Parts: sequence; structure tokens; C-alpha cells
Amino acid sequence: RKISASVSPASSRKNSASPATSIPFQFTLSVDEFRSLPIPGYDSAKFGTCFTPVMDLPEKLRDFMEVNPRTPKRNAKNLLSGPVPKSILKTLLESPEEMALKNVGIYILVDSVEHSRAKGGAGILTLMLTDQQTQGIVNGGHTFAAIREAIEKAERAEEDGNNELKGRLRQAFVRLHLLQGVPHDMVAEIAEGLNRSKQVEDPSLENLRGHFEEIKNVMAGKVGSHTIAYHEGAEGEIYIAEILSLIEMFNLERYPSNEHPYGLYAHQSRAVKEFSSDIIEKPSPARLVIQRLPEILKLVDMIRRDAPDAAKKNGFVIGRLVSREGGRAKVAKTDTKLHFLGEESYYRLPNGWLYPMLAAFRANVVWNLKESQFDWRVPNEEILEKCLPDLVSVCVNEHRNNNQRPEWVGKRDSAYRQCHLHVELYLAKQGKLD
Repeated sequence: RKISASVSPASSRKNSASPATSIPFQFTLSVDEFRSLPIPGYDSAKFGTCFTPVMDLPEKLRDFMEVNPRTPKRNAKNLLSGPVPKSILKTLLESPEEMALKNVGIYILVDSVEHSRAKGGAGILTLMLTDQQTQGIVNGGHTFAAIREAIEKAERAEEDGNNELKGRLRQAFVRLHLLQGVPHDMVAEIAEGLNRSKQVEDPSLENLRGHFEEIKNVMAGKVGSHTIAYHEGAEGEIYIAEILSLIEMFNLERYPSNEHPYGLYAHQSRAVKEFSSDIIEKPSPARLVIQRLPEILKLVDMIRRDAPDAAKKNGFVIGRLVSREGGRAKVAKTDTKLHFLGEESYYRLPNGWLYPMLAAFRANVVWNLKESQFDWRVPNEEILEKCLPDLVSVCVNEHRNNNQRPEWVGKRDSAYRQCHLHVELYLAKQGKLD
């Protein structure tokens, strides 16, 4: 079927005082299905929706961002900054098949849309944009920017002979919301409404309730403390929801040694809810873990630093980060920061591997909530040195047995059980278990 909408007469008049900025831009997308409905009260205006592969979104959409009042923030190296886009990028790189469910999508004001079927029944969507001032991405700029950054990373990796990331990105889909025939004088109000309609996230509410004050106090002056973003819009590389996942991981009241926290991976909202409940308990298991938070965060970065070399000894090379300068490849020394060590890494260890290995260190905890006891049986550095090869071996095997998907490793109870067992056996041999 064909669906197109011409701009209404009232909306087709351009501001004569403004320079012409129309740049006709037509592109096509692959879609299995497309749905369109008339917008009540506006002649010729339609609202369409579909899912399309993220790889189909063209780079030139960057030229149509003037209608969006929330421009994604970038750092001095032109990389996305802030917790929201980084969270989207993390989903794209580590669990791309979850993108369609986790992301609300991109809203685009368009001049026209045509849906057709190619031979074999494949759906094709043809979009036309003609005016940068009144058409383009009106909401979802962070999503689009994260998608483009992920695509560019995949293209650089492909140039260096690594096709894995690009292949994985082909599993990612994003929802598009297409507005056609909208009067030009409504564009600003639409942008304002869409960009203010976002529900306040639970972590922001927890911050308002003062539930993060103890975290802030414990982290004050510690290496990497400035990188934690405690609410929406805050500066910081690491969103507080990820920190809460780590706190709950070591909450042995909620996750005793025989109940592994695999449900925390990829479900940070669950960690936020658990933390919200645990922080107000008396005595509070969350507050007990928070006292050890700097040590836990340091351990996280030590695993991220040392696991890639251990993986090499298992015959597995974790993807090396590269950038292009002057057409030549080089190691990207600053793409992965180990904030809580004050170091940098050549490699990005996926959280799907990190979580099972980190959770294994719960076996090293002496826990007694009534007596406010949270102690390490032996220094974590000792366990890291002795047990890391075995922990990495578990992740390598789980990775290979689960279709080369690191996110599947992070979701499997078996990965957590095996890693935990390796640390338990080491402690038992040292006579450190009760």
C-alpha cells in the first residue's frame, strides 16, 4: 500500500525572513510491518509506526536535528557523554537484540512516507525530508546518536578485519514514530511536549528521597567518585543504577551463597527497586554493603583490566578497541576508562562476563547483618590472582556454548554457579571457609 501525506497549506508557507534551508533527502528502510493512523483534528496529518534495523538509519539524519531541543552531549573527543546515551550504547554493543524492547524509539517529522512491498514480500519504507527547520528527529536524538556511534565503531572494526560487532548490530531494531503533514507552527510545541513527557526515572526519585547520601559520603574523595551520575541529566560516565546493581549483588540477605544474582544483569530497574526496599530496612543490608562500595568498585575495574589477558591464555581474544587517524589503525587507549583505578584499558570487557566473575567474590564475604559485619576472608587481589584464569575459562566456555553472545553469559545461572564454586574451592583449600 502507499501512504503519503502532503504538508497542509498553512504549514507549507516558509518564513520569508529566513534563508532557505530545504535539502530534499529521501531514504529507504527495511520494515516487516508499517501502521499509519490519521491524527484527529489535523487534515492530512498522519502518525505512522514501525520497527527497522538500526543499521538502516542513514548518517545524514544528523542534518535534520534542528527541531530537537535536546542535543546529545559530547566530550572533547566528540564521544557521547552522560548516562542516558551511554546506557543506550551499552545495550547496542552488549545486548543488541534487547534494543527494540528497552528503547522507546525515535520520533521523526517527515514530509512523506511510502510503504511498499518488494519481490518476496519484504517491506520497504521510503521517507522524504525536505526542510531542516521543520522536519527531522524531534525526539530520540540520544538514541540516534548512540546508534550512529555504535555503527561507526562496527565499521572501524570491520576495516581492521573484525566483522563480529557489525554482525551483532544487525540484531538490533529501533522503533520509529513518523509524523506527517504536521503544521509548521506546531513543531516547537510538539518538540517541547515530547521532550518533557519522559517519566522521571526511579533513580532520580531515590536521589530526591536522600537514599544516595550514604553512597556519596562513602565515595567522597575516592578515585573515580566524580564519574557517578546520581540522577537524570547529571554529569558522570556511570549511572547510579549500575552502582545499585553492584550493591545488591553483594547483599547476602537478598542473594545468599546458594542464590546467585543473575537476574540483576540487564535488569537495572530491578536493582533500583531492591535497593529502594533494602535501604530503609533496620538494620539495612544495603547500608552494610555501601561501606565496602569503594573496594567493590576497585575490584570491578581490576577484573576489567586483568580478564582480557587471562582470556588470551584460554585462546580467546576479547575485541580490541581501535580508532582511525590518517587512515591508520591504532589502539584506542582512552576509549575504556577504569575510573576507580585511575587507569585505562585497551579492551572493553562486556558486563555479561563481568557480572558472573564479580559475583563469585561473594564467597569471600563474611556476612552478619545483625552484628553489622561485612568482611573479606582474604584480600580480593589474592583471589583475583589465583582464581581469575578459572573464572575467565567459565565465561569463555559459556560464551562459545551460547552462540558467541556475552549477554547470554550474564543471564545464565550456570555461569554464576561455576564461578562461585571456583572461589569457594580456593578458599576451602586455604582453610578460610567456616
